[in-house]
Amino acid sequence: MIRPDGDAILPFQVGGGAVRGRLVRLGPAVDAILAGRDYPPAVAALLAETLALAAVLAGALKYDGIFTLQAQGDGPVSLVVADVTSAGALRGYARYDEARLRTVAGASVPDLLGGGYLAFTVDQGLKVERYQGIVELTGASLADCAREYFARSEQLDSEVRLASAPPGDGRGWRAAALMIQRMPGDQPGAPILTHEDSRESWRTAAILMNSVTAGEMLDQSLPLADLAHRLFHAEGLLVWEAKGLEARCRCSGEAVARMLRSIPRAEIEDLKDEAGKVTITCEFCQSAYAFDNDDLERTYVPPLKSAAP
Repeated sequence: MIRPDGDAILPFQVGGGAVRGRLVRLGPAVDAILAGRDYPPAVAALLAETLALAAVLAGALKYDGIFTLQAQGDGPVSLVVADVTSAGALRGYARYDEARLRTVAGASVPDLLGGGYLAFTVDQGLKVERYQGIVELTGASLADCAREYFARSEQLDSEVRLASAPPGDGRGWRAAALMIQRMPGDQPGAPILTHEDSRESWRTAAILMNSVTAGEMLDQSLPLADLAHRLFHAEGLLVWEAKGLEARCRCSGEAVARMLRSIPRAEIEDLKDEAGKVTITCEFCQSAYAFDNDDLERTYVPPLKSAAP
């Protein structure tokens, strides 16, 4: 069920299918991910917009697995990552150097992330080849970086708007994303339009999109379908059913045990704390998984093979 205060992605098209887009709004989900992490305001805003961007990009894909968006740089924020499953489970975290961050006055991508790259990854399991696209961090914002990726790697005209707002007036963190793309005419199911008609539909949609305000994108009292109608109703707007999103981490004791088994048993001793336990904390949700000696022995016992018939 989609909550009325956000956490959803709305797909739509305009211009007879010449332009397709997605609207994302996050409320409780982004607030839950940021809650209790005590991120500095600039880092929290960057992560909030990364979560919204990940969701809007994932909404353009048909996949059964995990879409991951990762920005890595040499600035005070060395890593910001968000992923969303095909079922709509969203999570993310940021890694930063607090001392270096205090020396930064701005909040742009060059200020926070410095030089580095933005990576898009789709993981659908062992039976499907993993897809990854990478582009240099270019421009002042994550939206600029995403636009550059599609222009260079996919040769798709794309426009992206991102917005976020900190807690206030009884509301938690909020984030939103709006993205439109001009559909190539040689794709299956592409609309039958002249080149000039397609270009005109794209130009009009881009102009209309740029009229949207951050306040409208973040306004949880304005349904996504109503916002899409407000922007594109004169351009043959067609919307599909919205898809819900939620904050949910995928970590588990079993997953941590599998990770530990990838480390030689002899090296595990160096990871023990003063209590003799190995404790692994999930970077996404901060859940801690502790393994004492008995737990470790069970972890490293190879599974029994079934007897041959």
